[in-house]
Amino acid sequence: MKKPTRDSIDKATERVKNRVTLAQLRLIPKYKNITQEGYELLVKNAEIFAILILQAYIAVNNSNIPS
Repeated sequence: MKKPTRDSIDKATERVKNRVTLAQLRLIPKYKNITQEGYELLVKNAEIFAILILQAYIAVNNSNIPS
């Protein structure tokens, strides 16, 4: 399994922003006062978290491949 390209990560980030807009996020009580900057940070942190999980998954899968 290969590491995803930066381009595919950027496209995935845009898809997330299209699915959960700032206006939709503000409907959740916890995020009712979130700013645009806070929204961008939240999306960025979710992206980093997802990449870390993916990297761990890839590392485990690559270590199970017989040489």
